[in-house]
Amino acid sequence: MRAAPTAAVLVTLLPTVAAQANAPSRELQQAAASYAAKVVASALFVSGRSLDSVLAEELAPTRPLEALIRPLLRFEVDREQQTVVCRLGAASATAVATVDLGCTLVHAEADADQLRRRAAAAIADPGVDAREAPWPLGDQLPEAAATDIDRDALLACVDAAFAEPAKGPLVHTRAVVIVHRGQLVAERYAPGYGPDSSLPGWSMSKTLTHTLLGVRVQQGRLAIDAPLQVPEWSTEDARRAIRLPDLLAMRAGLAWNEDYDDADSTALRMLFGSADHAAVYAGCAREHAPGERFVYASGATNLLCRVLRTTFDADRDYWAFPRQHLFARLGMRTAVLETDPSGTFVGSSYGFASARDWARLGLLYAQDGVFAGERILPVGWVEAARRPHPGGDGRYGAHVWLNADPDGDGPMPRAWPDLPADLLRMDGHEGQYCTVFPSEQLVVVRLGCTKNGGFDLRGMLRRALAAVTTRR
Repeated sequence: MRAAPTAAVLVTLLPTVAAQANAPSRELQQAAASYAAKVVASALFVSGRSLDSVLAEELAPTRPLEALIRPLLRFEVDREQQTVVCRLGAASATAVATVDLGCTLVHAEADADQLRRRAAAAIADPGVDAREAPWPLGDQLPEAAATDIDRDALLACVDAAFAEPAKGPLVHTRAVVIVHRGQLVAERYAPGYGPDSSLPGWSMSKTLTHTLLGVRVQQGRLAIDAPLQVPEWSTEDARRAIRLPDLLAMRAGLAWNEDYDDADSTALRMLFGSADHAAVYAGCAREHAPGERFVYASGATNLLCRVLRTTFDADRDYWAFPRQHLFARLGMRTAVLETDPSGTFVGSSYGFASARDWARLGLLYAQDGVFAGERILPVGWVEAARRPHPGGDGRYGAHVWLNADPDGDGPMPRAWPDLPADLLRMDGHEGQYCTVFPSEQLVVVRLGCTKNGGFDLRGMLRRALAAVTTRR
């Protein structure tokens, strides 16, 4: 069981558009233009990349139909105003940079000036810049490397992650960071990327959302079992029975289509056609009672982000919350969480951070919610995330992927029997991974742009695990 990718991608949109004979629908053209505008804007203004690099990687035509349509995309980049316009046929989409809140698609309900004013209100002092402090709060690494690992094997593991196949699409590994027992023991970057490169996590952002909710629970401002503040649901609505754990486990019971190859995809309509992403999920019909069935839904995460928003008296405090109450406490200087046009965080897909900062988030989970001696998450929050739920085949917990036994001593094997059962994983579109081995205190981060699942994550994890355990 593996859910569809979390973020809509041009490589799936373009064949869909091309398949509509010579007259693709305006909706599909608009979705493709919106995706391209958003991806390019975030790459330029959040990650500091070039348009050429996006065209060569994210928007690379890896299949014949894509090669036919890619030349039809037209981009207008205004670096002074920090906007990107993409045109595809009759469709046009604009994305604008909004400083601390990353980039957002301009919508009829939120123009570029409104979005910029919102971002100006969100700027928050992150506290002391700890880049000169020792790792993990800072970036200063000890001169003496760990001695209880096989250094040669670890370097070979990293080299293999960057190796390109003799045939097939390139894997485009951008960054690898490996942390063992709290020490950063290996890292490498592709040309053009480095320790400060803030890169998209796509669906790894879901675990970031889980973390933010946990911080709010720890602060006593969010109750796990309280009724959810969802104005679309009347007091008599059966959906009122849904609670926070149901959404975190993707078992809320609402109808949802995460298939980005489908013109009727709910996720596609949410990310590239709505001002309020949470409202799209809130408007979905009830198909099952909460807890009955696992349905992977990016909309569930975005509804959680709006529920989080309701716990603040002012939007300014909500927008500043990740930076002030999580990123600063973990030393995540490069982290950005973008919003939808309505101002709600897009926690399903739009989290950005450097490989080191994603590793810091993984380290928080490896250490049961404690970081640098400070408890960040409530006692039991991480343990609950690692608990598999019926129907998830042992592979999904609470906004994290698992490697748990799906049926005890039954006939169904674990997904990866050769890797530890306590493994948990953040997993994002095009090969974004942060894998945590709590029993080994090992965190492995790989960021890149790999099409069609072409990166050998399992092989990389096996090599990394062997490198830190062979000398015991």
